[in-house]
Amino acid sequence: MAQKLVFYDKIYNLNAKKNVNDVLSRFYKYLNEIVHGFPKTKISINKLRDYDKRVEITINGPEEVFVTNILKKEIGLIHQFDQIQERNVYRGTIVDIGKVGFGIFVDCAIFNPETDVLITLHTLREQLCNRKERSLREIIKTYDLIENFPLFVKITSIDHKKKQIEGKIADKTIEFFKHILNEKLDAVLLTGETKAQFKKALVKTGHYRDIVTVESFGFLENIVVLKQSTNAPGIIADIGKYLKGCKLSALRSERIRRLFE
Repeated sequence: MAQKLVFYDKIYNLNAKKNVNDVLSRFYKYLNEIVHGFPKTKISINKLRDYDKRVEITINGPEEVFVTNILKKEIGLIHQFDQIQERNVYRGTIVDIGKVGFGIFVDCAIFNPETDVLITLHTLREQLCNRKERSLREIIKTYDLIENFPLFVKITSIDHKKKQIEGKIADKTIEFFKHILNEKLDAVLLTGETKAQFKKALVKTGHYRDIVTVESFGFLENIVVLKQSTNAPGIIADIGKYLKGCKLSALRSERIRRLFE
């Protein structure tokens, strides 16, 4: 029986030069690179859902269960509200950044009802600035949190009656921030383009030699960790023209350190 899936990843930053069909073609290639080795099973893209910009596919063939499990593990699917459990960790991206003063909301692909996870200001202070009385605006500016910034989120409470969920930043993301801080490194986050295009921009500008690693957090969310003494704003200034419509964020250990003082 054919498997129908809707992925966690959102498709955005579309324009006249980068239309839906072009991006979906790249997404299709991305899927097949992950599940190569199952030639008798076919992946078909059904549509890009209008209301949340997520891709729906069908998997059909003798190995469809194996292919489905691989994609669930490597990419992730949407979740139903009633399936969410406290203490579990979910992948998400920040939405509506800075629009409220009491915390940030993270889209973890939770539906029925569609619900974003709230990380309160109190929790952010506890996790990101050692409980210092910093404003939400200051925390956002220091970590250069932008729309679609990827976070791993651990669920701390679920109000089934009000259909509300709260969480905190999971250890995987906290450890990444600590690594940047302790090693005195800068990093650049890109939202809105694939890892391959990000690498091309780094090569074109001669900055590929300045990086330590490139890590994908999603189809259109990628982070490069830079070598010591390499300046994130300088990298952004050089590669920005090759990444039209994308948002770039500079994570700077020196700036983060001042938040703890």
